[in-house]
Amino acid sequence: MSIRPTARRRNALFAVPLSAVLLAGCGNGSEPAAEGGEGVSEAAGIEGISEDLIAAAQEEGGVVIYAGGHTRPGVELLQERMQELFGIDVTFTREDSGSVANSISAELASGSLNADVVSLTDPDTLQQWADEGIITEPEIPNADEIIDGLDNPDNPQVPYSLVPLGIMYNGASTDPADLPTTWEEFASSTEGTIVSSDPGASGTALAFYTTLTGLYGEEWLAQLAERDVIVTDSSLALAQLVLTGEADIGVPAIESAVLSAAAEGEPLKIAFMEDGVPTFTSELAMLTDAPRPNAAKLLMQYQLSEDFQNALVELGGRSVLEGAPQPVEGADLSDATLLPADLEEIAARGDQVVARFAELFNR
Repeated sequence: MSIRPTARRRNALFAVPLSAVLLAGCGNGSEPAAEGGEGVSEAAGIEGISEDLIAAAQEEGGVVIYAGGHTRPGVELLQERMQELFGIDVTFTREDSGSVANSISAELASGSLNADVVSLTDPDTLQQWADEGIITEPEIPNADEIIDGLDNPDNPQVPYSLVPLGIMYNGASTDPADLPTTWEEFASSTEGTIVSSDPGASGTALAFYTTLTGLYGEEWLAQLAERDVIVTDSSLALAQLVLTGEADIGVPAIESAVLSAAAEGEPLKIAFMEDGVPTFTSELAMLTDAPRPNAAKLLMQYQLSEDFQNALVELGGRSVLEGAPQPVEGADLSDATLLPADLEEIAARGDQVVARFAELFNR
């Protein structure tokens, strides 16, 4: 495995081995926690989480997370474990990152904040919120166990997944031998219909297109626009269009989202390109004005605990902690060339990429 820096790369925040990753990407809904509470005494077994914090969180009665970065199975597991271990009710809203960011912004503008914690596959938005003081430090006790270079200690947001991106296809109707094997071939091929999420609406797509245009230039994007491409605002629509046959390939495909769908019986598969695997981090953040700050801090600390990180690996994610196991069903990317997203690159060229995409794809 090797790391290939993107054009004009100016920091090492994402230059890390792809040895671990959590969950990002699919599902939808808003749910309260199930009844329970058995096993609350087990909380003492979660290293680094204090009994005082647990007691203060329990007094607040619950916690609300707007989950733009989690898969539905991932946030449901978090909901279940928070109730079992700590007696904390978790209510979640699962939408794509763009919708979640818009909801948070609207609540902040109205002065009526409902959410305590937010997860996004949109590092640019979280960095803006960090700079504006919208999110705050959650005091992660095992932050020193996060893979070197993945976490920036100057930022309050916490990376909880390093997400590899590829192309999504229907294994029941598509022969993998017919798929492109490089991003250059992907853009230049004339075969099949592509569905892509819009970088103007999706943080995942913004990181994806910024990375690849940084590597191959705007000519690559213009070449892709000559193909039969359907553009959607939501990355959640990719799987649906690929499964119904309206599109042959979906991009950018998130590994954990595809694995989660496959585990539920859908014939979705993911392929990674030989000339590089774009990657980015999904991040979790505590809102500064969270109505339930202790419960918010507890949720974030538990999300990064070894106990929960290992549980998420079983769902097909990749832990961000050093030495954690890899998902059994995940691809072997040990020899892959990683193309890590760069926050400064996204900040510098993101608007340009969005504008050019809109021009080429008539958005």
